[in-house]
Amino acid sequence: MLRSLMTAVSGVKAHQTLLDVTGNNIANVNTTGFKRDFTIFQDILYQTTRASSGPGDNLGGINASQVGLGVRVGAIETIQTQGGAQATGGKSDMMISGEGFFVLNDQNGSNIYSRAGNFVLDAESTLVHSGTGYIVQGYKMERDPQNPLLFVKDAGLSDIVIPIGQKMDARATTVVGYKCNLDSRMGPYLPIGFADIEFTDYYSTYGGGGGEPATIKIEGISYETTFKTNLGTTGTDGTDYLTITLDAGSTGAGQIVFDMIGIENGLPILSIGATNLSAGGTNTVFLNGTNPPTEVEIVYDDKSGRLKLVGMTPSTGPGSLGNLGVTLWETNLKESMSYTSFSFTDRTAQPSFKYDFIAEFDETYLNGSPTELTLWYPDNINVGSTAMVPLKATVSFKADGTFDTVSDIRGTLPTVGGSGTPPTGGYILTTDQFKIVPTDDGTGLQIRLAKDLSTAPIVGADLTNYDVLSTISQGGYHQTKLTVYDCQGFPYTMELQFKKLTSNRWRWEVFFPDYPSLAPTPNSGELTFDSSCHIVDPIPTDIYVPFSLLGRDNSTITLDFSGETFGLDTIDGVTQFASATTSKGYYQDGYTMGVMNDYSVSKDGTITGVYTNGVKQPIYRVALAQFTNPQGLEKIGDTMFQESINSGRANIDAALDNGKGSIESGYLEMSNVDLTEEFTRLIVAQRGFQANTRVITTSDQILEEVVNLKR
Repeated sequence: MLRSLMTAVSGVKAHQTLLDVTGNNIANVNTTGFKRDFTIFQDILYQTTRASSGPGDNLGGINASQVGLGVRVGAIETIQTQGGAQATGGKSDMMISGEGFFVLNDQNGSNIYSRAGNFVLDAESTLVHSGTGYIVQGYKMERDPQNPLLFVKDAGLSDIVIPIGQKMDARATTVVGYKCNLDSRMGPYLPIGFADIEFTDYYSTYGGGGGEPATIKIEGISYETTFKTNLGTTGTDGTDYLTITLDAGSTGAGQIVFDMIGIENGLPILSIGATNLSAGGTNTVFLNGTNPPTEVEIVYDDKSGRLKLVGMTPSTGPGSLGNLGVTLWETNLKESMSYTSFSFTDRTAQPSFKYDFIAEFDETYLNGSPTELTLWYPDNINVGSTAMVPLKATVSFKADGTFDTVSDIRGTLPTVGGSGTPPTGGYILTTDQFKIVPTDDGTGLQIRLAKDLSTAPIVGADLTNYDVLSTISQGGYHQTKLTVYDCQGFPYTMELQFKKLTSNRWRWEVFFPDYPSLAPTPNSGELTFDSSCHIVDPIPTDIYVPFSLLGRDNSTITLDFSGETFGLDTIDGVTQFASATTSKGYYQDGYTMGVMNDYSVSKDGTITGVYTNGVKQPIYRVALAQFTNPQGLEKIGDTMFQESINSGRANIDAALDNGKGSIESGYLEMSNVDLTEEFTRLIVAQRGFQANTRVITTSDQILEEVVNLKR
């Protein structure tokens, strides 16, 4: 009987522990971040009164006879499930959604851990646990020296300090990022005749593309190809106007040369002139690079602009391969031309006489201001002449890219003489009868002709004496503005213009419209795009701005068009697709002096300071700790845990890194205690306790009967 008494006593004690644990859970039903406990019972020991035996000797097996000696509390497990969310609206209150524990520093400088995110700022702006004063730990954020667009966290933990009211020094702009698109459908910024293409140009039209130079292949041989116009001097007559060079490397370069011999439909009439391709006969040449050189015929149709190189090698017998009549390469020269044309008819002549002009800017001068403009006119006053007459004028631009001034026209128009005479009664033009003036808004050039051609107009005469023949309008042009700052935080409007040069080339020009004296060095450069419309040149460009002219430190500003400075792909920089132009400056890292007056906390635990100058800058990231066995953590009160031998070492990182949970600002995690479950467990504990006490009472009554046997 004594054994049953002791067994029942162990049951009473175990259920008392269960009641204690359940009562503690219920007591902490509203404790922020509390994790409920679960009591697990285990039987203790058994007394074997008879051992088991196996079957044999015509008898079956017999099971062992064992009497249990009671129960004990085997474990009290902490259940680390997510608690509900309780909105507080306080920016400093934080809840972990997912895995992890907040890392806090206690009075001994040791790390302890908690799910309770009821944090406040103390008198020194340090983020602390509101119930204990333990200091919240995190990673300080610093600007990435390699990528000023990013902030990176320090390697070690530190106390989180949110310095409300602290000043931020002014910062000079060091980098400006540009992105979005320049419309490839735009024409050139200015008519530039036939676009020059060099070996190093990335120009897909001629078979390069994909970031390769302008290259064509003929009979398996690669020829680096250039297209070059020769505007020359005032006396040039259109001879050798366009030269196409085919260079096969060590075997030497050859050339196809075109003369400009007239004007038709606003474009020059081209004729094959001298060639230098190991010439065979008229329009028949040998291309170096093959052995023996490939014989080709140069075929050009000026009406369509198609230029072909046609093979001339016949088949010599069975199995041999000839290329007779095969087009080995072709291109359309007219498609690459960009001119402004104008004309007028002298109706005083008998019969009437038409004057045709085309205008082009010298591409080699498109590097700022001023620029050279050429007006071509055919020498058809002299019957049978195919010579062209170039007139020149110097055009200057304002800082905002609009036209400013135009010089007087230089050169001489054809005069009477030669093999023919002008129509009877007609006028012989002179350059002083022409004027070229900017439009009122500066976005175009008006070409004007004197109304009365019988006398030369007075130089500087009123423009009302001139009729507008044509207007040269600016084409592919885009302007974007961005505010940048010097070392004192003084703001400047920096304007950048994109001007289209050729199919895959644009020019950028930068200036400060409100401070013309702040001329950056360099103030212009070129952008080159490949056949997939991605930028291939340049790398980020540094410009030097002489702010010292205004009594401040000079600055170097990096202009980034490709995204390289920010670790981005070229698609995130400036592109050249056939879509609307949207390019703009999207980032600069300068600002004025400011004062922190607010802050916010994001899901990745980044605490961002909000300053009066409009800057939002990350200052810390909240640290979270993970454990291999979080149930092995030891509770130390104040809703805190500490490491134990069985919890594993703390794996500490920023929120959302390496499996850590996210941070919800303005919320607290509630206790994960379920009252329904706890009250049910309370009833179970009560009944278990009562049953065990009944065993004690019953055993006592039986023992009393045993004692009474001797009476």
